[in-house]
Amino acid sequence: MGCKVLKIGQISDIHIGEDENLVQGIDVRSNFLKSLHSKSMEDIDLLVLSGDLANEDGEPGAYRFISEQVKGLKVPVLVIPGNHDRLDTMSKFFDLEGKIHGDKCYFKHEIADRTLFFLDSACGTVSRDQLDWLKVEATKIQGEIFLFMHHPPCFCGHRFMDTKYSLKNKEEVQAVFAEIPNLTHIFCGHYHSHFELEMGRQKVHVAPSTQMQIDSHAPHFILKSSAPEWMTVEIGENFVETAVYLR
Repeated sequence: MGCKVLKIGQISDIHIGEDENLVQGIDVRSNFLKSLHSKSMEDIDLLVLSGDLANEDGEPGAYRFISEQVKGLKVPVLVIPGNHDRLDTMSKFFDLEGKIHGDKCYFKHEIADRTLFFLDSACGTVSRDQLDWLKVEATKIQGEIFLFMHHPPCFCGHRFMDTKYSLKNKEEVQAVFAEIPNLTHIFCGHYHSHFELEMGRQKVHVAPSTQMQIDSHAPHFILKSSAPEWMTVEIGENFVETAVYLR
């Protein structure tokens, strides 16, 4: 009998502020709740919040709000920091026990006979310690492994984000990933746009944002949409499928 299809809900770049005030004229709390309570999330096995939960600089009110909204879920909720998050504050509201090493949050999670890895790129790079850890841990897994991180590990064809805010050590990260034969799919956020890209034999899936979408064709910041978007991931025995939803 084949493995159960694992369904993951991925919500990224939520950008909640300290209080209920609008963020850049957008009701980001309402946007987040639309994604969290959408029909697409009703049958997930796991929820991943893939960074930038807070709007600017790790506002405690952001983590308080989000943690209160997800605490009643009947599935695991895993979080990783983005460049607008602060790990010391985030750890006060989410269970990160055993996941923080020094000043980085990275870990692996076993679910439904799959192994998921999570890396911390909040400072704009993935540290060498994390890359070495990933290489060692990946050799212990016989089957495919799947990876979540905030920054995409490659350029995505987003003129604004590629130029201004891409991962700083992407070449180093790509070289390490290429050495891991059972790493097949990488799930990210950060770019406020949806992309599916081939990176050698690996596929990179970039989730959109519940805050807003940024025009990927413009060389400077242009708001494309303030409607929330989010992604689900289904991992079967011989397939990986993603779906993007918007409200």
